[in-house]
Amino acid sequence: MTVTPKITVGDGRLVAHGRTILTGVPENIVLTHASGAGLVDGAFVGATAGEARSMHVFSFGTLRDLRFMCCFRFKLWWMTQRMGTSGRDVPLETQFMLLESRPGAGAGADDDSGEPVYLVMLPLLEGQFRAALQGNDRDELEITLESGKHPAKAAAVLFSFPTCSA
Repeated sequence: MTVTPKITVGDGRLVAHGRTILTGVPENIVLTHASGAGLVDGAFVGATAGEARSMHVFSFGTLRDLRFMCCFRFKLWWMTQRMGTSGRDVPLETQFMLLESRPGAGAGADDDSGEPVYLVMLPLLEGQFRAALQGNDRDELEITLESGKHPAKAAAVLFSFPTCSA
């Protein structure tokens, strides 16, 4: 019996439980599967940059026709929620995102089973860097990583995307 990962990045797609979540995923996006009890369905996704800088904005791929709910910072100490269906609906400073992929929905109707698939995107701290998600007018989902300090620079960073199905 072969156990295959529940989350994969390949052929320009991020796939979770057989459903395409993002298309147009760039080559600099890398995925490392979580290990250990309770983390079987999770993965850490990272990106590599050509040069070390104190701030990076990476395109993670195109998000279209999938319902999501996210929480974002709209003031220094306050967060609120927003719902949408495409990358352009994702606000700056998004700290948490829950995506729903139903059969036949999204960029690729790969798996037509009746169960919805839910994917949680949770930007994590990496060393001295903080992370946040955002969208753009091309429906791309982006991750912004910044240290706020010029001496703290990095060329490779990780962020987390645990997943579960309901």
